[in-house]
Amino acid sequence: MVLDTVPAPGKRSTARGMVRRRQRIFVRLREGSSYEETAAAEGVTRERVRQIVSKVLRNRSVDSAADHAKLQLARLAPLMELGAEAVAAGDVTAISPYLKVLDRLDRYQTIAVSNVAYDDEARKKLMDKINRVVANLTAGKAAPAPQYPATPAALPAGAIEAEAAADPAGPGEAQSAEPYAAPFAEPFAWG
Repeated sequence: MVLDTVPAPGKRSTARGMVRRRQRIFVRLREGSSYEETAAAEGVTRERVRQIVSKVLRNRSVDSAADHAKLQLARLAPLMELGAEAVAAGDVTAISPYLKVLDRLDRYQTIAVSNVAYDDEARKKLMDKINRVVANLTAGKAAPAPQYPATPAALPAGAIEAEAAADPAGPGEAQSAEPYAAPFAEPFAWG
């Protein structure tokens, strides 16, 4: 983000100006500026910068621990690369900061792993939704939309072969033996 120009001192900011100031303050803080440096650049006091940051953080919705850990991992990755390059270049003073970054990465890595339980009820809801979307997409077409069951065990014997035989694409087209293969252009990436 390109930092907007700071308005002239003593001039009162509009609502849009305050939003821009807040954005500039957080950009500077993310880049590593101190409150004092940010305040000097904005033409306000250090205390005013602290108040603005405090207000934003107080009104902010709290991220889940896993989301916060993923954010921290994204922030630490470039630092790890810089530290590794410095250590590889023989800079002995970079070893301690590099080890601290690795320690933080290890700490956040364990939290960032999401252990979401994907049970049969969640699978059933997902398959019902997919079936509704397929039905909506194929509404008004000659062939009825295939209905996929919520679990592979619910498939009747020979259902995949029967669907493949009835497929108007013909034998020249690649057929999928996956019971959940929906007629989408690209596979869905879980994650």
